[in-house]
Amino acid sequence: MKGIVLAAGLGSRLTPITDNKPKHMISLCGQPLINYVLTAIKLNEVKDLILVVRKGENFTKNFLDNGEKLGLKLKYSIQEKPLGTADALKSALKFIDEDQFLVVYGDILLSSKVIQEALNCFKEFGENVITVAPVKNAREYGVIKEKNGKLVKLIEKPKDVSGEILVNAGVYILKKEVFNAIKETKKSIRGEFELTDSIKILLRKGISIRVVKVAYDEWMDVGRPWDILEANKRVLSWVKAEVLGEISEKATLIGKVHVAKNAKVKAGSIIEGPAFIDEEAEVGPNSLIRPYTSLGKKTRVGSCCEVKNSVIMDNAKIAHLSYVGDSVIGEFCNIGAGVKIANLKLDEKNVKMIVKGKKIDTGRRKLGAFLGDNVKVGVNASIMPGVKIGSSTMIGPNVIVYKDVQSKKMILLKQELIKKKV
Repeated sequence: MKGIVLAAGLGSRLTPITDNKPKHMISLCGQPLINYVLTAIKLNEVKDLILVVRKGENFTKNFLDNGEKLGLKLKYSIQEKPLGTADALKSALKFIDEDQFLVVYGDILLSSKVIQEALNCFKEFGENVITVAPVKNAREYGVIKEKNGKLVKLIEKPKDVSGEILVNAGVYILKKEVFNAIKETKKSIRGEFELTDSIKILLRKGISIRVVKVAYDEWMDVGRPWDILEANKRVLSWVKAEVLGEISEKATLIGKVHVAKNAKVKAGSIIEGPAFIDEEAEVGPNSLIRPYTSLGKKTRVGSCCEVKNSVIMDNAKIAHLSYVGDSVIGEFCNIGAGVKIANLKLDEKNVKMIVKGKKIDTGRRKLGAFLGDNVKVGVNASIMPGVKIGSSTMIGPNVIVYKDVQSKKMILLKQELIKKKV
């Protein structure tokens, strides 16, 4: 059986982290998100894959190439315009020579067990299969109604839902008959051809679709900025403790910590696991890395810093005497000395963020900031909880950033000097 991985989405809800890369290429513990998807598929002996990517996006192909390093055989299909998941799947039709195939969204995090259970269901019944997962807030997903293990209704992004609901988990086993349904699919109110609408057409025609329920901890969607932190937490649970780098005799590692080759942890520093320190990263001296932190390749955390529950991407630098909590820092960012990224509001209520123009309750009492690539923050600046700073923006010294800043901006503090005789 062949597999199709849909990886053509724009990832607009994840800006500024996706300003310069597709969201499936967000790095977690040394690997892009899509690598975890591909590994889960490979572990189920599906190795002949078609990746659907958007036109002009070369990031994915340049990184994965033909898949040989992962033990896979990869081909690429180009989605000419961002016209939705059904259109993306249709672009891969020319590569499908069997009646059934696996379809997986490329921007989710899942275990190999999810794929396994979908394949087992197909082997048992020989019918189309859709996977579902429980979530607490279903407004951003397609809600599934099932009876006796079969799909009866699919509601795309409902407005009035509450409690724990089963949603579309983005893993299917489909037959080629779905392409006839895609031909009949109309554009949604978002102006896209949705695969879920094609599935509804199959249902209306009386075609049986089996439902496979997956466990909460086996799957998650990475669709909003703060989801990156939860995804990082889950990936850290898979990473084994290993020390390949250089650890000072006066440094301390506590719990499950992975220190990659050529990384350095200097004297007086404490790493509290689970934590991941990638190749050529440097920590310290006298710095504290708290649990659920991932430091990318060639990152540097200077002396007397504290970093907690954060993802620091490749080549980012955090200068001395800084604090970064519950945040995502993009590639090549430079955080000046004494910078504080706050992660808790004075009223201790949940942090809210602006996502695609709407203020959303993140459900997190502690949440820091999200910086795109190549952001420079001057000394002693402060960034408030839930703030997003676009790529290539410069924040001047002593500035307090309390709302989102767009890409390629410069924010400076106007200072008034008062001269008096003494």
